[in-house]
Amino acid sequence: MFPATILCLLLSVADGLRMMALEVPQLVISGEETTLTCIFDLEEDTLYSIKWYRDDLEFFRYVPSDKPPNQFFPLKGLDIDLGRSSNGTVYIQDVDVSTAGTYKCEISADAPSFQTVSAEKMLTVTVLNDSARLPDPSVLAASFTLLLMCHFTVW
Repeated sequence: MFPATILCLLLSVADGLRMMALEVPQLVISGEETTLTCIFDLEEDTLYSIKWYRDDLEFFRYVPSDKPPNQFFPLKGLDIDLGRSSNGTVYIQDVDVSTAGTYKCEISADAPSFQTVSAEKMLTVTVLNDSARLPDPSVLAASFTLLLMCHFTVW
């Protein structure tokens, strides 16, 4: 009989770039600020870019190798705080009804994988009319009774 030699080779296989979460609020009140956050895991990859889209139109790009790394492409209803927005987070100021839409975050890895992952979520904007505003709590007496009448629509 011949002696048998068994060679075991263990390979560590990294999945590469993974989208962990996309945080986009479902509902934002007109006039407020909102934050969009893309959470991802590069594994062994190097980040090439993060791109943000509303209704398939690119509005913000982060490319760490570019100088400056942030680039904004104006779209109606998007007032981006460029001083705070970076990497995977975009801050939108003074939201209005035209801010609503489907938001997508797209992450791309650099060489050698060039892998790209994306996720998208819908953001809806609502407008409160003046009659829906509540009085300042500091001017209400402790025994004050507030009667609220609500009407809502389900989409």
